[in-house]
Amino acid sequence: MNVFIIPSWYPGKNNPVDGIFIKEQADALSANYPEHNFIVSHCGNFYLSLSSVFKSVNTLKEFAKAKPFKTSYRINYTEYFKPALTWSDKLNGEFKNILKVHFENFTAAVKDYGKISVIHAHVSYPAGYAAMKLKQKYKLPYILSEHMGPFPFERFIVNGKISHKISEPLIEADIVTAPSNYQSERIHSSGFKKPVVIPNMFNEELFFPAGNKSNKERLQFLTLAAFKKEKGIYELLDGILKSDAGNNGCEFIIAGSGELENYIKQFILKNDMTGYVRLIISPDRNEIVNLFRNCDVFILPSRLESFGIVYIEALGCGKPVIATDCGGPADFINSGNGLLIQKENPDLTAEAINYMKENISNFDPAGIRKSAVNNFSSKAVCSELISLYQKLTGTGK
Repeated sequence: MNVFIIPSWYPGKNNPVDGIFIKEQADALSANYPEHNFIVSHCGNFYLSLSSVFKSVNTLKEFAKAKPFKTSYRINYTEYFKPALTWSDKLNGEFKNILKVHFENFTAAVKDYGKISVIHAHVSYPAGYAAMKLKQKYKLPYILSEHMGPFPFERFIVNGKISHKISEPLIEADIVTAPSNYQSERIHSSGFKKPVVIPNMFNEELFFPAGNKSNKERLQFLTLAAFKKEKGIYELLDGILKSDAGNNGCEFIIAGSGELENYIKQFILKNDMTGYVRLIISPDRNEIVNLFRNCDVFILPSRLESFGIVYIEALGCGKPVIATDCGGPADFINSGNGLLIQKENPDLTAEAINYMKENISNFDPAGIRKSAVNNFSSKAVCSELISLYQKLTGTGK
């Protein structure tokens, strides 16, 4: 079976963690199922910003330097890359450039591997739209995994209706998947067939408990997120400040990057929190893994999550989690592995921090890890995906 994978977001030199879960999923599929071939087609993130001449100039420079390549990570896992330049959808966005890349990569994949069996697109636009066009030409089935959150993005609402760029791929897909019950219901309530729930996975060979027991004097809380309001950054900082943790043997690491970086820095300085709140900007993947392994509690009071991979990465490391009832986390956060609190509530965030400080010993790291592996490991999730591929292609194991 040859699976042609089209991501809407994918890691690159300037965005190494953007869509990393798609890359890791493809890698896991190839590792667990060596009898099948997995081919990823991507075109980079060369987007001209109408609001910034500086960004556009840099984008054009990067685009000019970008060269097509083919990389084989395993004999059955290959990436085909060709750059595509895009700009605002309001000016037609030059989707034809993206489509051209995927058609060319598709042709190359067929030449190298033979007939494609099934297409798997991640996010309805642009990947799902490209998959739909490939289906129309080559009469192939495709699966569309919709990760967009909130669904749909505001820019895809036109005159009060969902844009055809979203609706058509969802309607034409042979199977639609969503990573959580919340996301599935959200898509279904928007007038589309109800998606099959296939959760996102974590790499159990990367995310596991640290071997040695921590000798830290402070209980360490970790936050890893994009620095934007949707991730509950305001509530996090207010909650830390309102809690007793700063004067009660706790340390907070806030890692990530984004538009609220300066706000976070100023908040920490203004409220004299430098002694117990540490900021880490743009950690790389290895540093992220170590942060998860060595923290004691993961906390992220998001306002919305269609799933929330960082939570299960923490659970995979045996860490209890403080999350909000904001969508995806409701599927997997329970009293045995953490706290699920009301979103946009700094007071409850503070209470949850205080509770963890006093009750951390009640959580069983081994049990938390075991449950995460059973439900969200690469082996568990890849098995579900392979079953869908086989259903569409009529093939057996």
